[in-house]
Amino acid sequence: MKVSSISAAALAMLVSATVGCSADRIASPSDGTLSPGAPAFGAVDENEQANYTWHINNTVTQAQNGDRIRLSGTGPLGIHPKSASGGGQFTHTHADGTVVGSGTWSVTELLSFQSYGGGPLFPTFNGVGGKAQFSVQLMPTGTTTVIEGIMDVECRLGGSAFPPSTNEGVNLVVPGVANFNQRVSGSTLFRRIS
Repeated sequence: MKVSSISAAALAMLVSATVGCSADRIASPSDGTLSPGAPAFGAVDENEQANYTWHINNTVTQAQNGDRIRLSGTGPLGIHPKSASGGGQFTHTHADGTVVGSGTWSVTELLSFQSYGGGPLFPTFNGVGGKAQFSVQLMPTGTTTVIEGIMDVECRLGGSAFPPSTNEGVNLVVPGVANFNQRVSGSTLFRRIS
């Protein structure tokens, strides 16, 4: 369903349900709002089989218009073979704090992952810094709407060799609808489990 072909009433329902919808498969934005593709910087051999868990803890990111989305969730991530799943909860608010919508979200595909390696502060639970990019689906509560998006999850773990431009948190882009790319608060983590 294309947003431009939706009646005014249906559009109002979609906006109140969170951000928008599309049944089409989406591609990574080409304007640099996220960083798709194979990363060049990393502290581990990305050709090696490895399994991780990813964690998003009450993380808030903001769009240019002041709208915010709060995310939490967890799930597995693997490289060689490339895989990811899991999900969590979201709440979308306007700049004034009014709740627009809430619901669940799930990872549908791992687009890329880059490990920044572990830090000396967290050896006992195998914490690593890194960046993952996922295709995701958001499902607002009380609707049958499924909203496609692309999410970057980035962890800046103390002591790991992360790039200088690394920012802890989450970016979420819903192509043609919203770009939550200003990280506000919260934390993320990757744990290597094998």
